[in-house]
Amino acid sequence: GAAVAVSVGGAVIDAAAGVLSKSTGVEATPDSVFQIGSITKVWTATLAMQLVDEGKLALDAPVHDYLPDFALADASAAAAITVRHLMCHVSGFEGDIFTDTGVGDDCLERFVATLGDAPQLFAPGERFSYNNAGYCMLGRIVEVLRGKTYDACLRDHLFAPLGLTHAATGPYEAILHRAAVGHIQAGPDAPFEPAPAWALPRSNSAAGAMLAMRPRDLLTFVRAHLADGLGPDGTRVLGAESARAMRERQTDVPYLGFMGDEWGLGWEIFDWPGGTVIGHDGGTLGQSAFLRAVPGRDVAVAVLTNG
Repeated sequence: GAAVAVSVGGAVIDAAAGVLSKSTGVEATPDSVFQIGSITKVWTATLAMQLVDEGKLALDAPVHDYLPDFALADASAAAAITVRHLMCHVSGFEGDIFTDTGVGDDCLERFVATLGDAPQLFAPGERFSYNNAGYCMLGRIVEVLRGKTYDACLRDHLFAPLGLTHAATGPYEAILHRAAVGHIQAGPDAPFEPAPAWALPRSNSAAGAMLAMRPRDLLTFVRAHLADGLGPDGTRVLGAESARAMRERQTDVPYLGFMGDEWGLGWEIFDWPGGTVIGHDGGTLGQSAFLRAVPGRDVAVAVLTNG
């Protein structure tokens, strides 16, 4: 199944096709919620930039200022890593770590505590290397500074001010909507079958393990970024300077054939012939997501799928 939304100016058109689960045959609709995977990282970066606006977080401060117990195999590197390093994937430590630390509200805290053996691949700030664990750390910083869970931060500081109605931080909310189930193949020639679980571990929620929504709600979030931080009713969700900073180049990305040319503070940046495009992709347990937006043109496209 798939659901798509396209936003041009003040108009949004959405559509859907296929089924949400091959086992149930329930049809996908434009209001169906799909997981957005690593597009979540832009939401996590936005929560962090809200704290920058409030003077509670400094991008170039060491992570140790906010997470004193944070440790890596290389203690000197851990001491040098800043919030900005985490946000633009240049922290340099091994980031493909998906340890399951349970479903409790302390799962992010416990996840960060498992990173003590993570090896350093290069010096902080030296080069780009996509880092999921770094975004889990960023989510934990948000929790510490807000004094509440990452999920509550999403609901209170983004869902509510943006007026989102079809968005879920996890399965307990997703089940209240028409929720998609991921589909995977046992082998290259095998048929697609429903995934054995709905989501990846909650401990990776800030990196993209659980957040789900309909495409129209995803574009409401994007349109706030294109409007330099203003929500649909004029509520300021993010400072204008912070919104612009998020889509400015922070580091170059080596050519991989499937990523942007540069990375901002959360956003991928694509240098297309017609101008700059920002976006992000996402992949979870049998679900894939695609997001692109064009600053200055007020255009955005979201495609969410469960295969």
